[in-house]
Amino acid sequence: MVNRPKLEIPKTKIEVWHDIVSIAILAGTFIYLYFVWPTLPERIPIHFNGLGEVDGWGSKSSLFMLPIISVVLYVGLTILGYYPHTFNYLREITEENAHRQYVIARMMISWMKIEIMVLLSYIEWQVVFGNMKGLGGGFLPVILIVFLGTIMFYAVRSLRTP
Repeated sequence: MVNRPKLEIPKTKIEVWHDIVSIAILAGTFIYLYFVWPTLPERIPIHFNGLGEVDGWGSKSSLFMLPIISVVLYVGLTILGYYPHTFNYLREITEENAHRQYVIARMMISWMKIEIMVLLSYIEWQVVFGNMKGLGGGFLPVILIVFLGTIMFYAVRSLRTP
């Protein structure tokens, strides 16, 4: 294992903002689910194919899976953000560039965290809202562009940062 500097870097304002928004999205999803629960049908879509069409059905209690997965991912990514010295980097990490590279890596994790919260909450909202036809064919390409775009943006930023 590579011996990299372990730095205590306070969260940036953007990371704090992302955490606030992510927690608000999570809380909003649970609150929304609580209020619409009595009006939901017993059978709801629980899986979508690559075209965004419904290809699996289940009970309305399945709706708790996405918010629970969201919480697990949020907590996991938050914990991961405290250990940037363990990440894989495109550049060699030295004492001189460690702080900058760690902040870039944590920002990528922070953006991914909020994107995941928005994505899973959107899917939950679509299912609860009653869109029994699916998410639409453009859903998957948009998601891939957003996630891959974020990764590419921060990869290029990491490579350009001395």
